Amino acid sequence: MPISTQLSLIPETDVTLSPTMGHHAHAAFLSILKKSNPEVAAAVHAPAPQKPFTVSPLIAKARNHNNLLHIKAGTECRLRFTFLDDTLFEEFGKAFLTLEMPPIRLGAAVFQVRQMTSHATEERSWSKNETYAELVQSATTDTRMCFRFYSPTAFRRMTPRGRKTRSDAYIDFVRCYQSWVNKWNAFAPMKLDKSEILAFVLEHGDIMTVRAESKRLNFGKHAETGWVGTCSCVFYPEDSLDPEMLRVANCLAAFAFYCGTGYKTTMGMGQTRRVD
Repeated sequence: MPISTQLSLIPETDVTLSPTMGHHAHAAFLSILKKSNPEVAAAVHAPAPQKPFTVSPLIAKARNHNNLLHIKAGTECRLRFTFLDDTLFEEFGKAFLTLEMPPIRLGAAVFQVRQMTSHATEERSWSKNETYAELVQSATTDTRMCFRFYSPTAFRRMTPRGRKTRSDAYIDFVRCYQSWVNKWNAFAPMKLDKSEILAFVLEHGDIMTVRAESKRLNFGKHAETGWVGTCSCVFYPEDSLDPEMLRVANCLAAFAFYCGTGYKTTMGMGQTRRVD
């Protein structure tokens, strides 16, 4: 079951952080998981083509001064984690079943966890869960879509020999779908025909408008560049589209909320949502 959960965090003292905390949030995620099941934490941390979780950067109202974020004590901050595997979520949640929730450490800063939410509310619209079957059943045949990329998003370019070279920081509709279907087929019980869906997107999908800008994320020893913003897309011609393929396209568009898009989604990049 895809699950999106939010942690509400409170710093007990004034803290100063670097603006990009994705790699620290990744470390915090593994630290929490290790408290409940070290073996699962080690397995998740091991190299794999697809990872069953994503991590957001720290979300907080902060004062930016000298390229550092200054957060006052008592300010509510948030971290978002998504899970594509029920078992992983259960193991993660075990760490919060004690009376005293474990603190979260981001770099040198320590935050107390005030609340963990994994169901949708008006205030916590980023908290949500759906089964894979529900995503399939609720898929529409909309021909127009709009996506917002909340954190820098990029794709990794590979050489013919399979060596990583660099990130491509531009919106590519087909590669978005490639990213989503790869995650779906890695964790969903019902598989999709990757070649068929990508051929459908390539032939019938088109980006209409883009309102985005480049943004860099600092990961300590290196930086990554991606795009943030929105893009609107359309599938055409409407009168000749296969409705089943259109449902698959809409299903994956909804799934992007949980799986993210592109490269380094486990370290804060690629946070994606379909929007009106």
